[in-house]
Amino acid sequence: MASVILRLYVTGNTPSAAQAITTLTALRRDLGEDRVALEIIDVLDNPEAALNDDVYATPTVFRIEPQPTRRVFGNLSSKEMLIVGLQLTSPTE
Repeated sequence: MASVILRLYVTGNTPSAAQAITTLTALRRDLGEDRVALEIIDVLDNPEAALNDDVYATPTVFRIEPQPTRRVFGNLSSKEMLIVGLQLTSPTE
């Protein structure tokens, strides 16, 4: 079972959405796919979820677990920035 749960909000099939998905998929692979779960929500398909999580800009990624929740939005092209912003550590740390 995953010890880290990430939720990514994107808007449609935009370059920024594609970049965020690519970066988070690579981050998940680096940290361990069995350790990190990634849920991707397109706000065009599920606007209620975005409202429930107070998402006002995309792409936005949340660290749902472990608590407390962390959020990073905007340019999600840097794995290093995401590790710091979401307070993630690699399995060897």
